[in-house]
Amino acid sequence: MTVAVVTDSVSGVPPDVAERLDITTVPFHVQMGKETYLDNADLDMGEFYRRMDDADYPKTSMPNLGEFVALYGELARKTDEILSIHISLGIDSTCDVARAAAREIENCHIEVIDSRSTVLATGLQAIEAAKAAKEGMNLSQLADMARKLVPRTHILLTCDTIKYLVRGGHAGKTQALLVSALRIKPLIEIKGEILPFGKAIGRARAIDALCKYAGNFSHPRSLGVDYATDAEEARLVAERFGHMFPGVPIYTAAVSPVVGAHLGPGALGVAILEG
Repeated sequence: MTVAVVTDSVSGVPPDVAERLDITTVPFHVQMGKETYLDNADLDMGEFYRRMDDADYPKTSMPNLGEFVALYGELARKTDEILSIHISLGIDSTCDVARAAAREIENCHIEVIDSRSTVLATGLQAIEAAKAAKEGMNLSQLADMARKLVPRTHILLTCDTIKYLVRGGHAGKTQALLVSALRIKPLIEIKGEILPFGKAIGRARAIDALCKYAGNFSHPRSLGVDYATDAEEARLVAERFGHMFPGVPIYTAAVSPVVGAHLGPGALGVAILEG
């Protein structure tokens, strides 16, 4: 039986890719006012971002134990091996919940991998694992491969402001003040946790910084471009990467509402999986 590959909704695997590779996604939750939605459900994203500064600022939460148990149990009726790749434990506890759920499932071997990243950097790991699973790799081999991919995965993000990260507890107020000038765009790297990388003056220089960051990796296996609201901007960045790395797969995806709640409407990022 083919190993089932699972990831979470913040990993940003494009829906068509997930369907083609049989990647199962467990959704996070986003609460707006009194309503709670599954991440990546049919939300009006324009309305979502308009409400970012309202009193009922969106709140987010990870999948709970029961949801993981139900998902793993359903997959266990079809396979006896599952590989589950999730957002970094340095950002939230999804991996711990997934491991607790795995212990509840009988007659199915489940390996949970801490990607030490998020958004499409995690997604690239899940995509590679799913490709290998379809080629017949067993769970032990897949888990070994996935762990080796973790230190070879890199991501740099920019956004218009870090005030949303401050609200979510992922950045300090002092740091926010340092980049509060109108044209200063923060650059954020994920290395197991959310880390300041630098700053750029203006959007164009921030995008150039993302491209320069990607250029540090001469032989990437795949790349990803995450965006919050500007699909055309993301397409142009992906096009630049296409010229930089001919023939390398490049995935583009809108960040989920849960990610958007923490990064804001101006988020843009590049993920690189080294070859």
